[in-house]
This record gives sequence, structure tokens and C-alpha cells, in this order.
Amino acid sequence: MQGKGLFIRMLFVLITKASLVQAQVQERTLVTAMGEDVGYRVRLIGQHLDNEERKRKLNTGQQLLATLRGDPIRLWIHFSHGHHSRMFGKIPERKISYFSNGFIISPNVESVGKSSATLEDLRHEMAQGRVQFVAGSLIILGACAVAVPNEETGIIFAQELADITGANVIAGEHKTEPLKEDEREMVFTNVKNFIQFRPYQSPLILGSRLDLVATMQDYLQSNFSEENIVKRETSTALLHESVKK
Repeated sequence: MQGKGLFIRMLFVLITKASLVQAQVQERTLVTAMGEDVGYRVRLIGQHLDNEERKRKLNTGQQLLATLRGDPIRLWIHFSHGHHSRMFGKIPERKISYFSNGFIISPNVESVGKSSATLEDLRHEMAQGRVQFVAGSLIILGACAVAVPNEETGIIFAQELADITGANVIAGEHKTEPLKEDEREMVFTNVKNFIQFRPYQSPLILGSRLDLVATMQDYLQSNFSEENIVKRETSTALLHESVKK
């Protein structure tokens, strides 16, 4: 009987410890910015989020990679400048760019600095369990041109990011800029299209406008779906067309 009682007590302790460990693991909503000129968007998008983790002063890919480490990420929104091979920051007043030290598609493309990080670095961090994304997570990239093929390799930055993380990634093909942004709305336009990249699947064209707040809120309320996004972007485009007429 004493042995049985001891076994029950040990089992209770193990279950309690497992529950505490599970309770300590929290899914994260992460908002980041690379470049002082886009940092204000972290505050604006933060008006629509609860308990988000904000990071404004990220100037290098290594800093960004370090920020991704930790508890599993459910939603990651990132603002920066973009290129067909990288995301990077700027300080316009000082005429400083972190182009070479950004978050880069591959170590084989031009201008890769010592403080940069690559998508291969991210893959390694995930293999080691230091960076984690939950199943069905969403990444929104507020950066130019990260949805087009790299001129040297043909690899699309956003698609590769989706394949590595298992997340849906929304990004723009060309110049991405705000149509309206304040405490109530954040709507971005693209010279071409925003695209939703899905892990190892064909991408979806979302149109030239992206309602960032609505997309984010739909996702967090578990209403995020391909059909909802397409319907919303189509209706938004039709609304703007009717206003023009």
C-alpha cells in the first residue's frame, strides 16, 4: 500500500510539473520594425493588439533573429524596407542604410554584411528549437518587393520564409506604401499585388490593397481563411473603383 501511495504521489508531482511547464509556454504576437523611419508603425498597430511584444530598434538581421527566439510565435508583423533578396532598415536623416546587414535570402547574394542573418540561419534556429512558429501562424511583411523572385536565384523571399516557418506569409510584389494609417486604420497599397504565400503550396493573389488591421483581427479571431481575405480585398477594390467613378 505504501508503494502504491508513493507511486500516486510521484505521478501527481510529474503531472503538476508538466502542467507548469505547459503554462509557461505562451504563444506570442510579435511586432517588429527595422529602420527608424518605419518604427512609428509598431505603435500604430499596437493600438489593435493585446499583450503584443514590440521591438522597434532592430537594425540588423542578427538582432531580428534574436528577437524571434523564444516562445512559439502565432502572429508576426514586420515593417521595414525591402528588396528582392532582403529586408533592411534605414536612418534617412543620417543617410545610413543597413542593406548589407539585413535579413537576407541567402549568403550567396551580393552585399552580405557580418551582422546580417539569412533564411538558412532561421532554418537552423528552428531545427534547434530556438525559434518556433505555431501551426497555422501568420506573418505579414510590410516591406517592398519581398514577394518577387530573386534576380540571381529565382527564389522568392516570402515563399521561402513560408516553407521554413510553416506560416502563411503575406507580402507585396513591388512598392508597398500606406494608403491610410492612424489609430483606427492601416491600409497599404502595392504597385502590383499583395500575395499570400502558403508552405509548399501555390500562392494566392490578394490584390493591390491590404487592410492590415482587418486581416490581423480576422486571423486572431480564428476567422482567417483564404476565402475571407480574397473576398475582403475584392470588396475593398470595388469600393475604391466606385469612389473613382
